[in-house]
Amino acid sequence: MVLPGRRSQLNRIKRKSVPPNVYLDQNALIYLHNQSAGDGTFKAKILQAIGHGGFIVVLSPWHWVETARTKDLQKASQLGEFIDWLNPIWLRDRRDLEALEVRESFFTFARVPFRRPASLVTRTELLSAMNGVELTPATTPSSREFVEGWIKKPGMMEPLIKSQLQNADALKSLRAAIASGKLTAAIKAEGDQKLIAGFLPNTTPNGVVIDDETKRSYLNTVTPKVFPTLAIESAVAEYSWDNQGRIDWNSMVDKFHLIPALHYTDLVISDDGYFQLLLPVAKKTGFVKASVLKFADFCKSFLQ
Repeated sequence: MVLPGRRSQLNRIKRKSVPPNVYLDQNALIYLHNQSAGDGTFKAKILQAIGHGGFIVVLSPWHWVETARTKDLQKASQLGEFIDWLNPIWLRDRRDLEALEVRESFFTFARVPFRRPASLVTRTELLSAMNGVELTPATTPSSREFVEGWIKKPGMMEPLIKSQLQNADALKSLRAAIASGKLTAAIKAEGDQKLIAGFLPNTTPNGVVIDDETKRSYLNTVTPKVFPTLAIESAVAEYSWDNQGRIDWNSMVDKFHLIPALHYTDLVISDDGYFQLLLPVAKKTGFVKASVLKFADFCKSFLQ
């Protein structure tokens, strides 16, 4: 059942002059695939909704990662084909978005002209950026090819798995530091500055070297709370530091879906309990623009 307040939000979204951008979490994507695979009428409704401007599906690189985290090549391949059948637009990874947010702010501070790249891009644009090469639609791997490549070469996933283990260890250390009073406000502020500094460019868009004094002056004016994606990530991180929540792979990926989608899309479709737990924390930043719907409510509202 859609609550009255949420229904009014949905009505406003539906009345937009452009189709709403709808971000499906991995389970919502799988539900949509499974239901359409067994119901031709339902699949036709999806195609009609997409083709007639009912909504635009938004996915991220983490959908490829999650799809490839299986030994069932056939199911993964089928889901990869379904992903491209949906004709989605792609949301850049949160780290890329954070870099763009910081650089846009920095160049405004330094009065340097800067044209920020789009946050929502095509598959070709996304894979070009991820691989540091200029692809064309003809040379861009399909989602099925991309996913199958990772499954057939599991070593390609190792850096992500290693990063998750490092994040889990870091979270344990932070919780211990908070409990012992070692994580002071000064130490946290220093860490925040280092985080932002890591996103600062070394040159202007036309190649002029940026001096350290300009960077230092800028860093004295900002905190993570002024950048949409960094603010949401920081709020979620601080909640995780203070609460003995989950530190497993699925929880980490849930956050990687949640953090950028809440600011850059109109609707997020998720039944995940951990996602729902973190949503009020994210909303306190003031940067959450998306409404959140459960999968059944999404189907009732957009696929009837």
